[in-house]
Amino acid sequence: MKKIIAFIFCLAFFNTAFAQLDRSVRPEAGPAPELDFGEYKLYELDNGLKVIVVEDHKLPRVSMSLVIDRKPVFEGDKAGFIELAGEMLRQGTMSRPKAQLDEEVDFMGASLNTSSSSVFASGLSKYKEKLMELVADVAQHPAFPAEEFSKLKKQMISGIESSKDNPQAVAGNVFNARLYGKDHPYGENATVESVNAVDLDDCKTYYSNYWIPNATYLAIVGDVKAKDVKKLAKKHFGDWKPGNKPESTYPTPTKPDGLAISFINKESAIQSVLVMGNTINLKPGDPDEVKMALTNEILGAGAQGRLFLNIREDKGYTYGAYSNYDSDRLIGEFTANASVRNEVTDSAVTEFMKEFNRIRTEPATDEEIRGAKNAVIGSFGRALERPQTIANFALNINRFNLPEDYYETYLPRLEKLTKEDVMTAAQNYIQPNHMHLTIVGKASEVADKLESFGKVQYFDEEGNVTDKPSMPVPDGVTAQTVIDKYIEAKGGAENMKKVKELEIHRKAVMPGAPAPFDQVDLQKSPSLYRSTMTVPGYGVVQEMLYDGEKAYMTNQMGTKEVEGPDLLSIKLDALMNKELKYDELGYKLKLLGMSMVDGKKAYVMEITDPMGDAFTRYYSADTYLPIKEEKKTDTPQGPVISTTTYSDYREVKGVKYPYEINLIMGPQKITLTAEEVKVNEGIAKDAFQKKE
Repeated sequence: MKKIIAFIFCLAFFNTAFAQLDRSVRPEAGPAPELDFGEYKLYELDNGLKVIVVEDHKLPRVSMSLVIDRKPVFEGDKAGFIELAGEMLRQGTMSRPKAQLDEEVDFMGASLNTSSSSVFASGLSKYKEKLMELVADVAQHPAFPAEEFSKLKKQMISGIESSKDNPQAVAGNVFNARLYGKDHPYGENATVESVNAVDLDDCKTYYSNYWIPNATYLAIVGDVKAKDVKKLAKKHFGDWKPGNKPESTYPTPTKPDGLAISFINKESAIQSVLVMGNTINLKPGDPDEVKMALTNEILGAGAQGRLFLNIREDKGYTYGAYSNYDSDRLIGEFTANASVRNEVTDSAVTEFMKEFNRIRTEPATDEEIRGAKNAVIGSFGRALERPQTIANFALNINRFNLPEDYYETYLPRLEKLTKEDVMTAAQNYIQPNHMHLTIVGKASEVADKLESFGKVQYFDEEGNVTDKPSMPVPDGVTAQTVIDKYIEAKGGAENMKKVKELEIHRKAVMPGAPAPFDQVDLQKSPSLYRSTMTVPGYGVVQEMLYDGEKAYMTNQMGTKEVEGPDLLSIKLDALMNKELKYDELGYKLKLLGMSMVDGKKAYVMEITDPMGDAFTRYYSADTYLPIKEEKKTDTPQGPVISTTTYSDYREVKGVKYPYEINLIMGPQKITLTAEEVKVNEGIAKDAFQKKE
């Protein structure tokens, strides 16, 4: 099954080649760029809508961004309704059902997207009035169709469930909950329960409260005339009625004394995901913002930062170690992150803390200062090549009450900064003695070593406090007894041995795919196997065949014979009922303990195949049927865990099979639903022969 799963994920993942560089050497600086800040026009309609226009006649295109300038909103027990409200805006208007809206956008070859606080559209400038008409209609007259709302809720819940198997997503969610507190809009996270509690009226109420013209900016960039845009904006937005801006206040997050360590246990983890940082009182436009930009560039903004050069290049603990900061009107943050091997987790934390303290106390070298300034100047200059940047600058100047020349004077202010400015900024905003550290990893190998940094608290994926993992395996339970119970639960050895042929038809759904695809798996004792995937309109897109001796992989590029270790792995996967003869085949079983899977107890077993490849399988403590499987998969970005979940077991001729399988790797999720399972109903011999 392991090779088969990897085969399926070929549909969603592609390898990326990276050039080999010496990251420890900054590229030499070129001449200082001559920056053109461009011009923009600002108009305000009678209803308070502010219109920003940036003319750019290089290409016959136009983009429109409608931005609601609102403060953060605390969602509470219905966290998720704001995101749903934003997605609902794209589901049709009072005069345009979703299908018609889609058709009008497609006809122009344009794009139109919405969020909880914006509408964005782009297309050819000859359609500028039509585009503005659609943006105005979506923003002012959303229909909020109930049937689309139900679909979006299901999609959001599916995404939340998938994210629980994504260590980076879990680390980010729990870190925010700990950094800001769950009673703060920046610290709350949508859960299955909170999304289920959302009704359509919640979305409508949010829209009516916050989508008002006197809290909105319309930025137009492209091949347009400012005077024409002003007329169009008045025509399409002039009747939008203003309202009262809601105001809210929130408690200031408290900072811990020392390092507050939050641990989320993943017993199958082969690396630890680290996120650490502290809140900062740094608002947009603050004089210290440019100082912090330079400081962060030196510390960890990229591959020339101290964190990367130390923890990646020198120590080799990780593929990358970085830092970042965010200024914010309410409360900002400084953060740093890396994914490191289990055995060096505590050492990596030591190095992070060392670098935090070093930049606070040790002056940067002249080379570091110059290199960091060049990097910031380069990023600034490249950003100015995009006309949208000018519109963004104008938005920021107006939203945050910045001086009109704020961006024009940014680089001269940067050039004046000194080593002392960097140390002062670090001392003010990087606070290792008042930090939160969140780790997603394998507690049994990592957690105890972290006690030297401070008390370790344990949390679940939603940021709820839990006990330290310590679920002992009941007396008398071994790896073999769990396997024996599994065989009994599946249907018993005798019934399993009777299965000589197995044919399963599945429907596979992958978010973002144009349509579901069909998967047909054929298996014949002892080890013949064929898996075929077809997509409507495309035919066969992937196929794997093992004829008992040779294996072949087929895609739209052709057919290739599989050799070496991959062939041996496919041969093992193709074996019928191999669980009945693990000892004979040379499999090694190790019962790691017990764990909770979606609130249910499970036995955690490490299974190593005869080739030495290991994976972790979770057997329900109630049914003894497998409910989850995890395996390390190497990618160009480093190792990741691929997760497979099994559910909806049904009996066919005395043997149980999972009718729903979810394959998860990173953000990608594929759901396989069995539509038909046939046992011993006859499979033609040539089904396992290579097609010429």
